Amino acid sequence: MRFLHTADLHLAKPFGRFDADTQAALRMARLDALRRLGNAARADKAEFILVAGDTFDAEAPPSKVVRRALDLMGEFTDLLWVLLPGNHDSLAAVDLWERIDRDKPDNVILALTPDIIEIGDHVAILPAPPTVRNPGVDLTEWMADARTGHRFRIGLAHGGILDFGSEEGTVAVIQPDRAEISKLDYLALGDWHGQKSITPRTWYAGSPEADNFKGHAPAGALLVEIGALGDIPQVTPVPIGQFDWRPLALEFFAGTDPVQQLIEALPAADRDKTLVRLEASGRLGLLEQSQLRDTCTQIADDFHFFEVIRDQLGIEQAVDDLDLIATGGALRATADSLFAATDLQGRTAEDVQIAQIALTHLFHIAQQEPSQ
Repeated sequence: MRFLHTADLHLAKPFGRFDADTQAALRMARLDALRRLGNAARADKAEFILVAGDTFDAEAPPSKVVRRALDLMGEFTDLLWVLLPGNHDSLAAVDLWERIDRDKPDNVILALTPDIIEIGDHVAILPAPPTVRNPGVDLTEWMADARTGHRFRIGLAHGGILDFGSEEGTVAVIQPDRAEISKLDYLALGDWHGQKSITPRTWYAGSPEADNFKGHAPAGALLVEIGALGDIPQVTPVPIGQFDWRPLALEFFAGTDPVQQLIEALPAADRDKTLVRLEASGRLGLLEQSQLRDTCTQIADDFHFFEVIRDQLGIEQAVDDLDLIATGGALRATADSLFAATDLQGRTAEDVQIAQIALTHLFHIAQQEPSQ
């Protein structure tokens, strides 16, 4: 028995921190993930696809997104899709689920009640749909007493695991050994956006398309294969994501080449599908800082998104660097004053940071070619 486990598509997620073009591209990638999931299930000869909650990012997603999602799933007439509500699209979204129930294609099954869903004569799906965003109770408890006969017992739930937590910050209530307590062959979970095994029978599928810089495992789904009742599932990650969210934390040291260090850390291929968040720390001289800044500006457009955070990048104090700004006059006096203000003694960290930023800007401007 083989199926595909996915969750947390968060269709229509706004991605408000990005520019309009990036927002649109990321939202489209999430919709297109449905087609990639269907193609992956076909290629791996999966019998059905379990979506463990948060198909939609909100209780009232745009009508066109709901229509498009149902149409995409309906294209795969040879596959069953089992949809479970999540935290973001819980059963409290009455209008949403009534609309989906009314408009869904025949190959979409809704897991809206804690009742056994039989697939063929060999599979029993035991869903635990969230009634509200944060139910506060373990909705998987009923699985222990569910009688399924001689069938594979597949639990389907959304939420945080006790002693592990919740991606959404809601109360974590699911027992970590729920699969073992309830004699489940597999427990398919949603909520955590990265793929993670809790026990050999309990997995978070993660989101099929990444949506943050937390450094989760590559976005995808899980292909689950169980040879016979009671066997430990064979779980294989299936890459699905289009976009690579790349968090970089680089510590720089004066006297080294910060540009070379940056280039070596960045991907060389598929930059147009990569989002980069660079956190720079350490200390660099003013010339080195200017070189790093210029390089970041030059390569930023190679990537779909490129952000540099310099809050923790200090200035290596070298008076000789000030000569590159000016050797005298009012400009040098300003540089000397800012340089003195970068000393922590008698100053707050915030004031020092402001002085460092100002001195770095002054140096960078001074290094620019004069306009013709």
